[in-house]
Amino acid sequence: MPHLPDYLDVLTIPTPFPVGPVNVYLVKEDDGPTLIDVGPRFGPAQEALREALAARGYQLSDVKRVILTHAHSDHCGLAGELATESGAEVLTHPANFLLLADYAEERERWLAFYAALMQEAGMPPEQIVQVDRLRRGMSNYIAPVRPTGALTEGDTVRLGGEDWQVLHTPGHAGGLICLYQPQRRLLISSDHLLRDVSSNPLVEPPEREGGERPRRLAEYLNQLQRVAELPVDLALPGHGPSIPDVRELVARRLAFHEARARQIAESLQDGAHTVYELTLLLFPRLDSINRFLAISEVLGHLDVLELRGEVASAVENGVRRWWVRPRPDR
Repeated sequence: MPHLPDYLDVLTIPTPFPVGPVNVYLVKEDDGPTLIDVGPRFGPAQEALREALAARGYQLSDVKRVILTHAHSDHCGLAGELATESGAEVLTHPANFLLLADYAEERERWLAFYAALMQEAGMPPEQIVQVDRLRRGMSNYIAPVRPTGALTEGDTVRLGGEDWQVLHTPGHAGGLICLYQPQRRLLISSDHLLRDVSSNPLVEPPEREGGERPRRLAEYLNQLQRVAELPVDLALPGHGPSIPDVRELVARRLAFHEARARQIAESLQDGAHTVYELTLLLFPRLDSINRFLAISEVLGHLDVLELRGEVASAVENGVRRWWVRPRPDR
């Protein structure tokens, strides 16, 4: 298996979430380290980060730069406190700026979007209330941070004396970036590629009120194919072990999503269904928060099927129902 460059270390930082620890990447530089992601605002995570840095001769105050791959709390939650303590610059994709800097206000917009989405999906009101309460609790694990610079598609960032290419790979999150070192054939894939679990491309609100909701799963599938075409010998993910077989993994992920799309299309053969009803058919026993995640997953596959012209939907009395479109030859 290819080795990591001497300037790059993997720090395993605990989280309170079912996904388990997050991988934080430490770039050792003469003028102070760079951190790629930082972990959640969570006591054990901050302690583990301090200890990992100390074992390498650094303090939190020594950090010169933070690169955030996306704006999920398990990856960025500590960035605000770290930037305050160290004065580090914070770089991320512009799609993450508003959620990171104006977290409370932007969170309310997202929560309102999700409440409306769940209602349109046909979720019972009491479950919508439970999901809203649980999602509000996620704010405990993130503090606002104002990014100081942007990393966008086509940019390069200097790490360890080498140029790394910035790849904008929306899907799991709209602002997710990967970092690619072509000479080393090395990819920091964040949550775009995970070895042991399939990344969940979460439904997200439009960038601006009144805009069209992005189709994150469709974007994710396109970006998977794009990454599989790169010469990569090793991918370093946001969670879990490294990935030496990127193309094989992508093939498995694409096959999984195609099978799930077919399963959903078959579930519509007996007539129209709401997204909530489809989740009950596919995943009968889930708690409220996982039911929300199932709604996001099923809606993503319906987006893909709709783009292919295989399904259609309409809203009646505030609830959207989906059905299979007849084939043109029928």
